[in-house]
Amino acid sequence: MEDLGGRPTTCISLPIILRTYRMSANTPTPTGGEKADERVFVKIPKAGPGQGYQAPRNFQNPFMTFIWKAATVLMCLSLPLVPGIIIVLIVFLPAADGHQNAFQEGLLWLWIPMILFVEAIAIFAAYNIAREALGYSGATDYER
Repeated sequence: MEDLGGRPTTCISLPIILRTYRMSANTPTPTGGEKADERVFVKIPKAGPGQGYQAPRNFQNPFMTFIWKAATVLMCLSLPLVPGIIIVLIVFLPAADGHQNAFQEGLLWLWIPMILFVEAIAIFAAYNIAREALGYSGATDYER
């Protein structure tokens, strides 16, 4: 038994499969260089009331730009400042009811590395958040 390509095969061909490979007599054979025009033209309906084009309201507002930049800078400055103030208060502020603070207890060796780690992470985060939020980190920083 032979398949449609003329090669010998051991499979039994089903009439359903053979029907899918047959072409009808009135199907045009494709030609090599000619293509039919496949463009489709669609009529666009006119806009109803209230559906007309309106320009977007994305005009420049220098005052709001200044406010957002100032707020971003202040929030980024607060990232290292607030934990620093809290840690200094814990280490050096005298405790109530006769208790001693960390400096008086001799735990300064523990608090100095903690201050360094917390402040380093806060400064790194504040710097990179400010760069991203203010638009100073661009595609040129990532090109090789």
